[in-house]
Amino acid sequence: MIFVTVGTGKFDELIKEMDEIAPKMNEKIIAQIGGGWHIPKNMEYFRFKNNLMPYYKKARLIIAHGGAGTTFELLAMGKKLIGVANPDRTDVHQEEILKALSEDDYLIWCRNLKDLEKAMEKAKKFQFNKYKQPECKIAEKIKGFLLGT
Repeated sequence: MIFVTVGTGKFDELIKEMDEIAPKMNEKIIAQIGGGWHIPKNMEYFRFKNNLMPYYKKARLIIAHGGAGTTFELLAMGKKLIGVANPDRTDVHQEEILKALSEDDYLIWCRNLKDLEKAMEKAKKFQFNKYKQPECKIAEKIKGFLLGT
């Protein structure tokens, strides 16, 4: 199963592109479409659920917006992930996150939605690296700052 998620916002371009690709796939596709206007005709969908974990666990491949929360949650689970930055965001943080993580082969960054089908094909043979969360040293930094060291 392939699962597509746009998070709490809307990302109609992603849903529309996936809806066009879906008939070519020989696999079940389920999409979480958020508050978007495009209603899929070629795949199952829902707007929101309290818990996406059952979908994450069942999915062989996940295609997701580039939000940090979703991205890092999926990488921590070891899921095969194609990340797509949402152009409706007012800054480029999603692109920056996806670029950095794709450079270490933790995910496939699909920069252009017209290349989504190619990215899905690439994912079949791609050697995804296991994500290793960096050690957090923020408490030490704060302590040093407060102590003036």
